[in-house]
Amino acid sequence: MLNVKKISFLLLIFFALLTFYKIAEAQEKIAIGVSPPIFELDVFLGEEIKREIEVMNKSQVAVPILARVLDFTAEEETGEMIFEEESASRFWFEIEPKSFILNSGESRRISVKVSVPKEAAIGGYYSVLFFEPQLPSFYFQEEKPKAIPIVGVLFLTSVKTLSTETPTGQKLEVVEFSLPKEERLVKLENILASVARAVEITITEKSPSKFTLRIKNNDIYHLKPEGKVFIYNFFGKKVGEAEVEKLTILPGKTRAFSVNFSPKIPSQFDFLPASISNFLIKNTFFGEYKVLLAIQSNDAKIGNAIYFWAFPWKMILIVFVLLLTLIFAIMNKSRIKLALRVLMKGR
Repeated sequence: MLNVKKISFLLLIFFALLTFYKIAEAQEKIAIGVSPPIFELDVFLGEEIKREIEVMNKSQVAVPILARVLDFTAEEETGEMIFEEESASRFWFEIEPKSFILNSGESRRISVKVSVPKEAAIGGYYSVLFFEPQLPSFYFQEEKPKAIPIVGVLFLTSVKTLSTETPTGQKLEVVEFSLPKEERLVKLENILASVARAVEITITEKSPSKFTLRIKNNDIYHLKPEGKVFIYNFFGKKVGEAEVEKLTILPGKTRAFSVNFSPKIPSQFDFLPASISNFLIKNTFFGEYKVLLAIQSNDAKIGNAIYFWAFPWKMILIVFVLLLTLIFAIMNKSRIKLALRVLMKGR
């Protein structure tokens, strides 16, 4: 029969395991939300501007939260954030409250004031206001990575002056607009280039599926260009278009854009299954094509054009073999009939 000490010890172990299980279960469900996720501010020198952010606790447990600000810039091409610990504009922020506790399912409005000094330089300043859960050490399981679900609100701040003068020059610049190598018949291009030395020609086997596009922002403010790519055949007829992905480019940075293309399917192919019609259209591009790029962001506009030749050699080879077979059958029609009769009589 168990004595009181043994029963108490077993109960203690049970409740300890239960508590540990609940902590581990809660760790999987910590979730913090914010609204809105981004602010784009136009602020004058010496001006103060106030905004509010709603922070929501979507977890099943109460979560203490600390707010902090970091400035950032971006990697070339990818636009990935690079945080700057020493940048000064993060000190322009006043957050109230800066630390607080949210119960399960609770939300709270946080006041943010941005004060731009009079002596600041005009241009773009970029910050992230992080809301970071402050979790005690017993929350984490031993020998497992510590994952803290931090959320942030972007502040894209354009500091301006009352002067009507604006920087001149080309704000957007197309650094590269081309067909990637994997879309081209590079060996055939090299052969033709060696024959006609001064001529550079781009050749594809079928309609391109994507284009390489890199755009540089020469302005002192961030830009968010948008636009389209249009493709025309030798007769000037549009055979399709593609949307340019809308991305933000920070001042002085170059960013790569994803441009995916699928040719327009003519109405006469509507009776065919989509997979067959797509295959036929993509593999029957032939001749010279013109590609027009049209990009704009606010008052900044740019354009570009490239040309390529489509040479579907596999489809041409298949058609050539079928034609030869048909011609041979027509020219030897009588012999084929005679051979069939002989075979039938033999049977």
